[in-house]
Amino acid sequence: MNYEALHHRSSVPVLNPNYEHVSERVYEWARKKGLFLGENDLKRSCSQKHNKFAPRLFPDAGKEELEQITRLFLVLFYLDDRADSLHGNRRVNFWKEQIQLNRQIAKGNLSAGDAASAETFWQLHWGWFRDRSRERKMGTRLVRYVGKFLKAGLWEAKNLAKEKQPTIIKYVHQLKHCSGAGIAVELLGYLRAHDFPVEVFHHRCLGPLYQTITEIICFSNDLASYEKEERDSDFHNLVLLKEYQYKIPRKQAEERVRERLEFLEEVYRKQQIDFQESCPGSPPHKQALGKAIDRMIKGMHIWATRDTVRYSPNNLDQ
Repeated sequence: MNYEALHHRSSVPVLNPNYEHVSERVYEWARKKGLFLGENDLKRSCSQKHNKFAPRLFPDAGKEELEQITRLFLVLFYLDDRADSLHGNRRVNFWKEQIQLNRQIAKGNLSAGDAASAETFWQLHWGWFRDRSRERKMGTRLVRYVGKFLKAGLWEAKNLAKEKQPTIIKYVHQLKHCSGAGIAVELLGYLRAHDFPVEVFHHRCLGPLYQTITEIICFSNDLASYEKEERDSDFHNLVLLKEYQYKIPRKQAEERVRERLEFLEEVYRKQQIDFQESCPGSPPHKQALGKAIDRMIKGMHIWATRDTVRYSPNNLDQ
């Protein structure tokens, strides 16, 4: 991705200063809650820098905010990796169990319990995230996005169990849920440092901009990860699907995705200008939101290209 061209505005922090302190606390919590099945799972999470994802995306989050958000993403990363280690109906049933757990906690039928995933779902529905949502008047979008992430995992698992590739249109539609990009965007509104009201953050004129952001994130990830996905016999990747379904060479499929990404980057620049000039809200509030979005995309890019080995085909044991 031509990052420097996309993010031409003022320099911004690229790592939350609370990263090391929060990372230590989060991994201690994960151990106590039995998130990892063994030391290899823990080492994989550390080597892939799951703990650095939130500090990159939200460099101005406070300590408590960063800890809760890092816990959330650590659990979502682990659920995704755990599912990848399973096959056939075992993978399908795993996601069904997570969906059921989330629903039962949402209904108040289960408490937080001792498991990391259960506590995270409880914090989402009844704990810190619910309290912050009320304070910031954010509504229930984050809850819905997490639910769609779990359902997207089930959707992928069913496709793989049936060895049935989705259409490219269906895959692109599901991308923001599979990747968790919608979750990341929504969490921008949960930070007290972000001086913009929900009326600006959730205004309908921002819908197309948020869609462009999620597609930029998702297409960038697919360009970085298609070799890994092929190694894992997972066809849920836009480069691979274009190659298989259009019956074109891999290089041509990759180039088509890259061209689409470059187009989206240009759209993003124009949408940011239109948002600042035409959408409702005071200039300071809109500028604050525009900068927060830039920081998030910049952090995502740095994490994916510099920090993590998650998408590398050469790290078989990572």
